[in-house]
Amino acid sequence: MTTMIEINLLPKKYKKRSGGLSIGKHGMYAVVAAAGIILMLGAVSLYQRHQISELKGQMEIARARAIQLQKDIQLVDALTEIKTKITARMDAVERLDRHRSAWVHILGDVSRNVPDFVWLSKFSEIAEPPIQASVNDSAAAQVSIQSIPTVKRTKLEGFTFTLNALASFMIKMMRSDYFDEVDLEKTEEVIFGKQKAYNFQMSCNVHFLSDEELEKLAVNASGTADASIN
Repeated sequence: MTTMIEINLLPKKYKKRSGGLSIGKHGMYAVVAAAGIILMLGAVSLYQRHQISELKGQMEIARARAIQLQKDIQLVDALTEIKTKITARMDAVERLDRHRSAWVHILGDVSRNVPDFVWLSKFSEIAEPPIQASVNDSAAAQVSIQSIPTVKRTKLEGFTFTLNALASFMIKMMRSDYFDEVDLEKTEEVIFGKQKAYNFQMSCNVHFLSDEELEKLAVNASGTADASIN
């Protein structure tokens, strides 16, 4: 039996390695660089996720604030509407209180003047433009604030079944001590079911006569009547 002996006479650096993977010095640098890049990308990803989480939290806070502000805006609008209504009612009460006794006589006179087949739907004052006063004219401004007009332009609206009834109503208003310059502004034919009627608008001056002025008018009227009799 023949035995063979193999002798490797190559230099040590050319000999085959028995096992393992040799990547060399440059390979190690590449592995370290790749690991650094992976770690950097992971850190960037974590930072971006943290920023996204913070943005989501800020968005939720902003939505909650927007809802709260919307509720506050609705509350302010409701309070403003209530204030407007209260101011309008107080203004109406103040206007009525200025000529409290006169309004009783005025409305009673209007009620007596309305004939059959005529009914009123609205009786309102015509708003007048405010008086402009200079800054230095404080006395005139104070007088204008304290003064209460005794004559106001008003508007009446209503309906009538006949034009003769409307003419009778206007004549009675002209003869009244409280009204003058009665003008018919508009008449329009309307239908109530099967009944024809007329919608009218008229304007006039209202004199807010006090009880003393009414007594003077009554005295003058009686004196005129006595003179005519004599």
